[in-house]
Amino acid sequence: MELIALILLVQGGGGLINNLAGGSKSWFALNYVEMPDALRITAYAAMVVLGLLIVVRRFGWDWFKSE
Repeated sequence: MELIALILLVQGGGGLINNLAGGSKSWFALNYVEMPDALRITAYAAMVVLGLLIVVRRFGWDWFKSE
């Protein structure tokens, strides 16, 4: 599950930054799927949220607070 969360976070976060910065197609998966730009950005944001939810479910909220 950690690998899936990591992939979602990297693809979602990187793709979101890439699209908001007006970057090229690069290696982010959703850049190669035909869809409106607004939907693509929303899907990248959803990938980030889903990745974070998996991490929180796996490790709990205390994992974020640990020193």
